[in-house]
Amino acid sequence: MLLKFPKDQDGQQILKAGNTHFAMLKQRSMANKRTIFLKENVIIFVLSGYKLLHFDQQTVKVEAGSLLLMKRGFYVMSDFVEEGLQFKSLLLYFSDELLRRFLHKFNYITPQKAAATDHLVIPINPLMEAFREQYIHYFHQEPATLPALLPVKLYELFLLLLATPQHATILAFLQQIVHAQPQDLAFMVRQHLFQPLTLEEMARLSGRSLASFKRDFQQQFHTSPRKWINEQRLSYAYTLLQTTPLQVAEIALSCGFESTSHFIRIFKQTYGITPNHTRAKKAMI
Repeated sequence: MLLKFPKDQDGQQILKAGNTHFAMLKQRSMANKRTIFLKENVIIFVLSGYKLLHFDQQTVKVEAGSLLLMKRGFYVMSDFVEEGLQFKSLLLYFSDELLRRFLHKFNYITPQKAAATDHLVIPINPLMEAFREQYIHYFHQEPATLPALLPVKLYELFLLLLATPQHATILAFLQQIVHAQPQDLAFMVRQHLFQPLTLEEMARLSGRSLASFKRDFQQQFHTSPRKWINEQRLSYAYTLLQTTPLQVAEIALSCGFESTSHFIRIFKQTYGITPNHTRAKKAMI
C-alpha cells in the first residue's frame, strides 16, 4: 500500500496553517518496509531509532542526531527501533515556492555545482539541536501567531543549514529543487501509471502546474489525462480479472484505484458489466 505525506494521520501530531501541512511529530512502535510518496519536499530530524532508505544500488542509514533532506517523490523506507522503544522523528515540509522565495530573499541565486541527488544526510550541530527542541514545543502549545511563525521557522532552518561546513552541497541541493526542469511527461506517466496518484499529484511529480500538465498531456496523447489513465488502468484490470485469482479489491489497488467502489462503477460504465460478472463470464467459456 502506498503511503502519501503530508496528510492528516491518526495518532500523529500535526502542525498546519489552513490546509497547508508544515510539520509532523511522528512516532512508530513497529518497524516495516514501506513505499512512500512525498507530495512535498521534507526535512526530517531523526529523534530516536534510525531510518533506512532503500535504493536499487544501496541502502542509506539515517541515525538519531542526523538530519535528512528529501525532494518530493517516491521512496522505499524502513524505520527501526530497539525492542520496547519507539521510532521518533520530526518532519518539516516545504514547497518549491516557499524555497524559491527564501533563495531570492537572501540572495542565494548564484548557481552551485553538485551531483544531482534526491536526498542529503547532514549531521546536526548544537544550533540545529536547539532549533529542533524549540520547534517541538509548538506541538504542545500553539501560539496565536503560529501560521505566521511556521514559514519563518523554515527560513531559520535553511539559514542554519547554510551556515554548516556542508553549505555548498546543501545550497546546490536546494537550488536543484527550485530550478528542476519538467520531467518527460510520457515517461513519468507510464512509470507511475498504476500508483494511486491524483492528477494534481502527477502534475507536481512532473514539475508542472495542473493546468500545464493537462495542456502538455493533451498535446502528446490527444486526449485528456483522466480519460487516458483510466483507460489504461481498466484495460490492465480486465487482464488481471481474466488471468489471475486476485480479489476485485486487490485488482483495484494494483491498478491504481484507491476506492474499490469507484473502480467497480467506472469498470461497469466502460465494459457494461461488473468485474465479478466479467470473471464469471470467463469461467463459463
